[in-house]
Formats: sequence, structure tokens, C-alpha cells
Amino acid sequence: MTGRKLLEQLLDSYQSSYDIAKPFDINGEVYDAYASFNVTSAKYVLIKKAELWRADCFEHTFFRCVEHLTRNDLTLFRRHVTDFIEPELVRRGRKNPEKNHMYTFMTGIFICEKGISEDARKEIRKFKFTRNYLFNIRGYSEARLLVFDLENHKTLGNAAAKDLIKGYNRAGIF
Repeated sequence: MTGRKLLEQLLDSYQSSYDIAKPFDINGEVYDAYASFNVTSAKYVLIKKAELWRADCFEHTFFRCVEHLTRNDLTLFRRHVTDFIEPELVRRGRKNPEKNHMYTFMTGIFICEKGISEDARKEIRKFKFTRNYLFNIRGYSEARLLVFDLENHKTLGNAAAKDLIKGYNRAGIF
């Protein structure tokens, strides 16, 4: 399977629930695709105006096909998370997200056709970004990293992407 074919399969599975933009540019760096998702849950009594609680959940997923994944690719994604994705897409330029924000996942999915360098493997395992807003009153955001190694038929990720890895392994990508 080629990286482009896997990317198209992933985007097809995301298409029913996510808004997808292809390609997507962040400060001159181009991702093959960007998918955004949001869901709102609420509980109310008798009428919608008598709302007891509301929770807004979001995900921003960035896809990139690369021949070899290097530590520089991961450093660049981390910089995009801290400089653009979290401040602009999660907080929308404000100090904190909207009132009913519960969580936002910022997911980077890399598809590697010819393997991953050893220093990139180490970086994947220790990749971490979490930010709490107003002592979690306004929720949190967390970066997840998922890597498909087509050469070695493996799915790797950081600790935050543990459930994603399990899901994709059950789906039988490899």
C-alpha cells in the first residue's frame, strides 16, 4: 500500500463526521489534509432554555505523507501546535476557549513510506503537549501524534494517542 492510498482511505473514513480541507497551509508549511470536528452535548429540563449543562468537544487533525519521518518533522509539528493550532484554532486568539469548552484534541497523523529514523521514534514516544484553561474550568487541549510506518507495517504514537493506535490496529490497517 502506498502512502497516498492510505491517506485517501483515512480521509474517506473521516469524511462523514469531519470537515476536510486539502491541502492546508500553516505559515508556509503544507499539510496534505486538515480535518476538523466538533460535537456539543447538553442536558436540559423540559425546554432547551432550561439548560443544565453543555459541553463542546473539538478535534483538529493534520495529515502529512512523508518518505522518511525525521525528528525535524516532529519538531515542526510541535511548533505548529504551540504557535498556530492551539492559539488560533483552539482559543481563536483569546486568552481562553469559549465558556462550554470541554476538550480539544490536536492530532498529527504522519504516513511514512520508507521508515522512521531512530531519533524520530524516541521523539514520538516522548511527544507531549497539554494545556489546561482556568484550572480545567474551561477544559483542556492535548496533542496526539499517530505515525503509520508502511515499510515496517507498524502504527506508533505518543501516550495521548494510545486509544487511536488501538483503534487503528483493530481496524486492520496492517
